[in-house]
Amino acid sequence: METIERKPRSREQTRSGIVKTAKSIARREGWQAVSIRKIADAIEYSAPIVYEYFDSKDVLLDEIRNEGFSHLYREYDRIHSLYRDPEKRLYEISLVQWEFARENPEIYQVMYNLDGAYCTIPVYQSETMQAVSRIVCKTIFSFIPKAEESIKRLYFQWWSISHGMIALAMLLKDEQPLEQSEQVYRETMRRFVRDLR
Repeated sequence: METIERKPRSREQTRSGIVKTAKSIARREGWQAVSIRKIADAIEYSAPIVYEYFDSKDVLLDEIRNEGFSHLYREYDRIHSLYRDPEKRLYEISLVQWEFARENPEIYQVMYNLDGAYCTIPVYQSETMQAVSRIVCKTIFSFIPKAEESIKRLYFQWWSISHGMIALAMLLKDEQPLEQSEQVYRETMRRFVRDLR
């Protein structure tokens, strides 16, 4: 009985180790360098064993993508509970997006197919991404009760500005200090939220 209980835990540890190794390789060398073979070598398993857990690199990337969106959802939900003012909520959600991308660039890259982290599974099919979208739309609706189409348009604007600026900051990190990009990001998001009234 004890062995049966240990085996699932060991499988979960192996699965988690594969994901962690993929992110570690990506952080050091970029997503182009990540392959099932390289992950297998790093964790000292054969490639077929890694394939038992993830039958393709896409499946692995999709899991990492969903991990990122799940984290954002929990943080957005926490902010939703923490602040009553909808403008403050949306601004804080924007800051969480920035912080997450800064602290976890390899995950953010997978979430949005950036910098060689190309996953052929469409991001819009991710349930966790849809949950993140709903919580931002709910926040926008809470201070601008408009038709669903208008809220979707405002969400698209928010997401375009936030994600666009983060992607540019990542792209230009060697030319413009992140601190400077963050300052511009904060000012822009503050102005966007204020102008929604």
